[in-house]
Amino acid sequence: MKEKKKFQVPHSMAIIVAAMVLASLLTYLIPGGNFERVVNDAGKTVVVPGSFNYVEQTPVNPLTILDYVFPGLQSAGSIIYALLCAGGGLGIVLATGMFQGAACTFSKKAKGKEWVVVAILMTLFALLCIPINLNYFIPFAPLGIIVATAMGYDAMVGISIIMLGGAVGFSCGAMNLSNTGTAQAIAELPVFSGMGYRLFCMIPFLIVSIIYIVVYGNKVKADPKKSYIYGNKVDFGDFDPDNLPAFEKRHIPVAIVVVIALLYMIYVAIFSDLSFHSSATIFLYMGLLAGIAYRMPVNEMCKQFCNGVKGMAPTGILIGFAYAISGILSAGNVMDTVVNTMANGLAYVPSIFQAPVMFLMHIVVNLFVTSGSGQAAVTMPIFIPVADLVGMSRQTAVLAFNFGDGFCNFILPHAAATMGFVGCANIPFTKWFSFIIKLFAMWVLIGIVLLMAATMIHY
Repeated sequence: MKEKKKFQVPHSMAIIVAAMVLASLLTYLIPGGNFERVVNDAGKTVVVPGSFNYVEQTPVNPLTILDYVFPGLQSAGSIIYALLCAGGGLGIVLATGMFQGAACTFSKKAKGKEWVVVAILMTLFALLCIPINLNYFIPFAPLGIIVATAMGYDAMVGISIIMLGGAVGFSCGAMNLSNTGTAQAIAELPVFSGMGYRLFCMIPFLIVSIIYIVVYGNKVKADPKKSYIYGNKVDFGDFDPDNLPAFEKRHIPVAIVVVIALLYMIYVAIFSDLSFHSSATIFLYMGLLAGIAYRMPVNEMCKQFCNGVKGMAPTGILIGFAYAISGILSAGNVMDTVVNTMANGLAYVPSIFQAPVMFLMHIVVNLFVTSGSGQAAVTMPIFIPVADLVGMSRQTAVLAFNFGDGFCNFILPHAAATMGFVGCANIPFTKWFSFIIKLFAMWVLIGIVLLMAATMIHY
């Protein structure tokens, strides 16, 4: 008898290419449409409400989708170059063994209370991502995996500690300049006004996320076969999960360098303008100074830097391919049609459900426009006048945008953060989707409740 072939999980790049084909097919099915756009006083290009017109369809031939890859790589250039620099800097830090030793020593002391480690680290990254875009923390994925493995969990828990903790801080939008700042500027609200309720929103999202990951992690610890990625090879570099290192005195100067670098990054994000350029530079100096503090030979530093860059290269390519999807949809002129159709339908929804429905609409828009500032520029000039007409406060409309733009990013194969973390951990996207979709459903329910509450208190 012939042995049945095992189903092979598609590679993340195969998933993205399939999404590119689907995007091109949608340009045949959805009518073309455009809004007029103007540059406002803040220098941002925004949509003119009421200016929508249908235009002739400009469908994208599925055979030409690879034409959009190079422009996608160019569009994602800042993220990709920052990741390569960060990967190189962290490559040197990881080669010192400081993170591995600290993670393992901390994990041994937390024996039996691993959930406390998960809760503390997720809360930490949630707080870090209040002012800082989660994309800047993609290079920390290997560190999360090291911590999780040292506690007996799998790589899924490792990236979730950083990624999903950061997702809560980022998606609630308490103090995110590119997303919340852009949306509030378009809504003519003081930047970061209403921060108190958005900070409060983080609490239920974070509690549910921590419980979800801890419950899953404990199942995996009890029976490794229950892992979504059981049998999936994870590249730990020189780290041997079966031979755990310890934190030593020579690691202390390296730890000081890393802490100072991270604190400086937070300072720049709050009091100045943290860009991919500046974050890449910080990671480069972090690696150089860590190597010097560890007394690592120059040739070894160069070797470890190149190894770190090499490890980030596939992730950078995946992000560039993901950006090609937005390019295809833009070329097909279908994004404005989707936004206009949804905005027109909101007036027929009962007032208590209008904010939740706007949240769900932003999730749909996010399938087409994953950039937060880009989505704000496209949708807020339309949804703000609609909110005014139906009696919804502008602050609530911005909150619906935050939730819809933020949390949806973690189930999409063309979102930079998702593909960055998943790519770093060598986890097939289909496995990640199976893991995250239940939590995403919980996030949606929590978001709906919080938005209904915002309507009731006239937020």
